[in-house]
Order: sequence, then C-alpha cells, then structure tokens
Amino acid sequence: MPHSTELLLSDLISERGHSICRACGSRDLKSVLDLGSQPLPSEYGITAEETLDTFPLHMRICPNCGLGQLGEYVLPERIFHDTYPYLSSASSTWVDHARKYASLMKEKLSLNSDSLVLELASNDGYLLSEFQKIGTSVLGIEPASNVASIAREAGVPTLTEFFGAEVAEKTLSRYGHPKLIVANNVFAHIPDMHDFTEGMAILCDENTVISIENPSFTILLQNTLFDTIYHEHYSYLTAHSVQAVANAHGLELFQVDKLVTHGGSNRYWLGRSKDKSDTVEQTLEEERSAGLFDPMKWMDFANRAKASIDGLEKWLIERKKSGGIVVGYGAAHKGNTFLNAVGESSKTLKYVVDASGEKQGKFLPGSQIPVLEPEKLSSADPTDVLILPWNIAEELADRIRSLAPKARIWVAQPSLREL
Repeated sequence: MPHSTELLLSDLISERGHSICRACGSRDLKSVLDLGSQPLPSEYGITAEETLDTFPLHMRICPNCGLGQLGEYVLPERIFHDTYPYLSSASSTWVDHARKYASLMKEKLSLNSDSLVLELASNDGYLLSEFQKIGTSVLGIEPASNVASIAREAGVPTLTEFFGAEVAEKTLSRYGHPKLIVANNVFAHIPDMHDFTEGMAILCDENTVISIENPSFTILLQNTLFDTIYHEHYSYLTAHSVQAVANAHGLELFQVDKLVTHGGSNRYWLGRSKDKSDTVEQTLEEERSAGLFDPMKWMDFANRAKASIDGLEKWLIERKKSGGIVVGYGAAHKGNTFLNAVGESSKTLKYVVDASGEKQGKFLPGSQIPVLEPEKLSSADPTDVLILPWNIAEELADRIRSLAPKARIWVAQPSLREL
C-alpha cells in the first residue's frame, strides 16, 4: 500500500467537486466544511505502524443546484479495489431493507420471471438475491472484484465493471432493456455523474424505471451528519441536483420517496414519459425552505460539526482519565471520518469490533485502531462501547448487550448519548 505524501491542488484529477459542480457545471462552488487531510476509508492498515496516504476532505456546495461535493484526488479504481472491505450482507438491517424493497418493487412494477432487475454497484448480491426469491431475472454490475466474486458464488449473476455509457451499450446488446434499474447508495460514489447517468439513459426505454436511493443532503446539514462525508462519497445529493443531471440526459425525475435509512434518505425515481408526482415539487420546496441555498445555514452546520468533534474528543479524554476501557463497535466509514477528525485522542479506543471478515485483523485507516471480531467483547470486559455506525445503532446495541452486558453503550451521532 502506498505511503503518505503531501498532496497539492495540482494533484487534482479533475476540477469536479473543487472548482466546478459535477452536477450542473457551475463554477461558483462555496466552501462549507474542511475536515483536513484523511485516508481513504477502504484502505485498512495491515500493521499498527503503517502510514497511509491522506487526501483533502473538504466539502463544498453548489449554490445553483445545492449539490454537496468533494474534489477528486484518487481514481475510483483505487477506492473500489480487489480487497474492498464493505459487505452489505453483514448488516441484518440492510438485509431486511432489501427484502422489503424487493417486495415493494414486485407489487409496484408487476415484476415477473420475464422482468430483468439490474443493480448498479450490487456489492455482494444481498439485494438481488431477494429479487431472485420473488422470481425475477437479475444482473449485478459491481466494480470491486472481491465482493463481486462473493455475489457470483452465492448464485447472483454479476459483472465486474465500473458502470458508465460504454458498459451500458454492451449490457444493452446482451441483456436488453431492464424493467428496473437499481442504483441504491451508489450515485454519490460516482465522480463522473454524467457518464453514469448517460449509461442509465441508454438502458432506459419507456417501460424502464430507475430507482436511486441516497442520504438526503438537507438532512445531513440539518442533523449535523458530517461523518457521512468521506472520500468514497464524491457527492451529497439533493432533488435539485438529481433533477439537473437527469434532465441533461433525457430523463425525468418523476417521484421522490422519503426513507428513514442513513438518518434520512430519498428514493429518486427517474424514467421517460412518466407522470410527475406532486412529491417532486414538494421535495424541491422542502429543500429551499430548509435553507439548502442559505450560506448562514451552511456556516451553522460547520460550527455544529466542529462542536461534535470537540465533544467526542473531550469525552474520550475523560474516559481515559477515569480508567475506563472504551472500545468501538462497527468499523464503518463514517466512524473513520469522525475518529480522524478527533485526531490523536481517538486512539483511546482499545479496539473496534466488526462482523465483516474483510475488516477483521486489520487496522482502521488513520487512527490505526485494531479491528477484531465481535465475540472479543465477551472476554475483554469493556466499561464503555461506542457505536460508530449510528444508522444501525439499535441492531448493534442488542448484540452488545448479549456480548458485554455490563458495558455502557454509547452512540456518537447525531449527538453523543448513552443508549
């Protein structure tokens, strides 16, 4: 793995996210929150002494379309590599969400054995396997070769590709138009949103619908969810920005659903010649009313984020002084952002446990805290367990109570609190 180097602005791969909006092309991006230089959340250390590359984690916003975004310092091939550590199936919360989603789509779209469901960034096949159970044809496209292999071994047909217009043309010629294109929690991971959207447009005929799920940027700002800012997330989506990108490629945003996932997400529906729901204008108005385009709201968000970072730092220092044994649960990307923003005090955590075998035996990027299996909690007798992936806190709290019944359970976000 490469060693640390100081990167200059000349190291930018593209102007997107730094000086030009990757959604609407505006050159009037405004600085919102600078979290310093941080490592890639998927590049785990092999040893505790290893020093990793770091890159500027500086979020800007487009005052024209409201897209939050980061600059591009590394190619996607480096982020979504052959040892990519995130497996969606490791979370029962996400498996349950996938099951409900597949059932809803079958009913909404009248899916049957002749229907092709195509998922972009299909991870280990956890979602498409639920569509297989209800009798549809499925195909996944996943760039990380290790998780794509897991999907294929589980019987989910999966292509190992980075999706875009060129891959879409090849997919169309071989498989035809899908009935449903799923792009859940991936649209924000795409540096070139226009190439990706053009690919979806190529695959989309009048009978195709596109479903995009991603956390709401307005909720991120309102609830100070700054820890969801990390290098894999090039963009932070709004209905305004999704509509701008879709329209540029002949697609319409025709419906927006509200979801509870990730602290508050939107499901954006795209297609051709579809009747537009009132939910589109309602969401656009909600974004405007919430202050998406108000610089004072951006400043308030940044101040609250810095206060959260300072608060966790003080809490960790106090726990150390009192002789407590503090461990973390969940080697999540959002936890890496928070811990690296805290800095040296984050190393107060003795270790972090995680159910993913892809992460166990390695060290968190930046803080270099060891990652162990959850069962370690049974013998370590910690006084405090800090849940880092707050979006599945209730699920993890139940596990902690069974493994370390005497430990106090805390969650770091949206505010530090004991469960």
